[in-house]
Amino acid sequence: MQQYTHENVKSIPHLPIYCDQYETYRQMSPSHWHDHLEIIYVLEGELQVTNDETVYTFGENGYTLCADEFYVINSSKIHGTKSSGRVKALLIQIPYSYLDSYIDDYSHVRFEECYQNEHGKAEYIQMKKLLRAVAHIYQNKEKGYELRLMAKLNEFIYILYTNYSHIEKNVEKESKQIARLKDVLQYVAESYQEPVSLKTAAEMVSLNQEYFCRMFKRCMGVTFLEYINLVRIDHIHEELLVTDDSITDILQRNGFTNYKVFSRMFKEQFGMTPRELRKLK
Repeated sequence: MQQYTHENVKSIPHLPIYCDQYETYRQMSPSHWHDHLEIIYVLEGELQVTNDETVYTFGENGYTLCADEFYVINSSKIHGTKSSGRVKALLIQIPYSYLDSYIDDYSHVRFEECYQNEHGKAEYIQMKKLLRAVAHIYQNKEKGYELRLMAKLNEFIYILYTNYSHIEKNVEKESKQIARLKDVLQYVAESYQEPVSLKTAAEMVSLNQEYFCRMFKRCMGVTFLEYINLVRIDHIHEELLVTDDSITDILQRNGFTNYKVFSRMFKEQFGMTPRELRKLK
């Protein structure tokens, strides 16, 4: 299951990065962030990427990635993903420490994230070609694949850095503010099945509850309660697809007590009711 917190990179043996291909149906990943650079490349279907400036409903503000398109997510950037159907994607996560060892002043470097205006440009075409190669190499895992994979990925990073990067001097201040929420997000990830205390969350960052709520909404793009429910809904969504348990039992197991609120939010996120979703599995 998705971790809804500051995520640690799990590298492939012998490699300094994390790489995975995944396939999912009507997926929703609530807001999260991490220190590493993340690259999402869609192989099949469509995937909506949202960040801290967007909202979590289909068709509003998020950027929709189609097949053979990619999105770059900067370190400490709050983001989430959604799909309205079946999607297959390549996920690459590159640790901060790896990039910092090669790029001067990396703590202030920011890469362009969206490439909707780059179609047709030689650099963009080459970057997609490299990601397709990474996906093929990772899928087949032939002898010495780690060397070939890193060669392709390093070339991708080189093009990204030399053509699509700039310096931002206020990055550290923003990152520190987001980092304050690390323990809060971990608390939600571990406690979503039980009543989650606003008082406890506010105390974790040494703020009164009112100011904490404002800070959380500003950083995460949703209220604290909405975020908790999004985490619960994601777990419920998975259980609906992999178990035959009753919807009532699944809701209770995942800490959702208000069925009316759940039904509204679930349909907003996935465009159908839980029963309709189950008919498609």
